[in-house]
Amino acid sequence: MFDSNRRAFMKRTAGAVAAAALTATANRAIAGTATQATDLADAMADAADRFLARLDRSERQVATFAFKDDERHRWHWSTHRAFRRAGLPLMDMDAAQAERAFALLSTGLSEAGFDKARNIMELQNQVPLAGADPRLFFVSIFGTPGGRRWGWRFEGHHLSHHFTVVDGAVAVTPFFHGAWPTKRADGFRTMPREEDAAREIVLLEPASQRDRLILSTRAPRRHETGNRAFVSPLAPVGARAGDLDGRQQALLRELLSTYLSAFPPTLSAAHMQAIDLAGFDAIRFGRAGSLIPERPHYYRIQGPTFLLEFDNSRNNGTHIHSVWRDFQGDFGAALLTA
Repeated sequence: MFDSNRRAFMKRTAGAVAAAALTATANRAIAGTATQATDLADAMADAADRFLARLDRSERQVATFAFKDDERHRWHWSTHRAFRRAGLPLMDMDAAQAERAFALLSTGLSEAGFDKARNIMELQNQVPLAGADPRLFFVSIFGTPGGRRWGWRFEGHHLSHHFTVVDGAVAVTPFFHGAWPTKRADGFRTMPREEDAAREIVLLEPASQRDRLILSTRAPRRHETGNRAFVSPLAPVGARAGDLDGRQQALLRELLSTYLSAFPPTLSAAHMQAIDLAGFDAIRFGRAGSLIPERPHYYRIQGPTFLLEFDNSRNNGTHIHSVWRDFQGDFGAALLTA
């Protein structure tokens, strides 16, 4: 089920997203690509239909929910043992069903994003925790694929992806990636730049001025927003991007691009354009904990329209949680109220 043939599912269908934002200028950045979003939405609907067509009646009952079901807003990054999930797990699928589940996942991710998701899943074989299993990832369909309003979810330990489709526009947050351990036995790291670039921003700061970037010398145990369905902006802490030097700003942009690169390319570009129009200089970056690799640490990047939290505070700094939130776009909220 996990062989190299799955790479065939990484072929992208050109598309775009009409993501929501807090400011009118950010909304305009997305609106320019809204007319093309139906390509992405159609690819998702086709893959979801093909997946459902392989299920029998009882399997469909497990995998499908009404679009308005409260289950759509219920999510978590923990193991299935700690957080009992709904939906159809890979372990209950045959090979053909699993292929179509991965084909669906590939429509919501770039090639790099699909690779990252698969690496996170395969790391489950190394997690020293009961209940971690690369087959315990669940597919859920909300509403009727291709309908005016529908959605789907692919979720398990350290991977939680949500897609809401409204009139051909696609929302993709909350968007969660995690890893434990952070590297395989052969030394391969699943999320290297997400960790290293944030450290480099602080190390470029003169030691006498680092206090403006340091939230605390101790890292919090986990990211502040947890698994809330919707979030509001957190306290404006850390330094403004506009007050960083050019090298630090480049690293900050690299961090944002690294996360957004998991989205389909045009969707990633639309989000970055929205961030710029809302004000890149207004973004704040702050970090807590150690600057030594494999020591507990945390960082937060917050702009007018979005929040990115990263915590690597447990298991001696080898256990990552990261989540991208959109203040108005999570679960397609702005699309549904437009």
